[in-house]
Amino acid sequence: MGSFNLAKMTLRSLVSKPATVRYPYEKRDLERLFPQMRGHVVNDIDVCILCGMCQRACPVGAITVDRKAGDWTIDPYRCVQCASCTHECPKNCLSMDVHCTEPATELSVFTMHKDMPAKPAAGAKAAGGAAAKPKRELTPEQQARVEAARKAAAAKKAAKAAQEASE
Repeated sequence: MGSFNLAKMTLRSLVSKPATVRYPYEKRDLERLFPQMRGHVVNDIDVCILCGMCQRACPVGAITVDRKAGDWTIDPYRCVQCASCTHECPKNCLSMDVHCTEPATELSVFTMHKDMPAKPAAGAKAAGGAAAKPKRELTPEQQARVEAARKAAAAKKAAKAAQEASE
């Protein structure tokens, strides 16, 4: 009976397609075969706010976020595809792709750059930029009170300085 099963298995393997593929040249349809497979991390940089939560959640430190420079960097050869970063992302801009990292002869990191909007300088706000508050106009009475208060404060400061100098 054992030889019959062996002959049956041998004949089946001779006429059926092989179970393996020639990987670099042929690729399997992984999305259909393994829908829950975790490949490499994909970031939608337009949605990303560069908060750094993915960097803190990564157990191996494969992700680095530089908010000031606007850079999001991942080392795909250090990543262990645990998907911790995707669970912690507040904007859900990180996802796990089905396809694994492509083989390479040299190790490299992948950096994405986000153009951050420039913040106006403090001088630009005071110079009358769009974000600056409009200057409040004072009535002549209010202006006289402000000038009197300034003169009184200056006289008080001068008297205090003269008293300290005489001691």
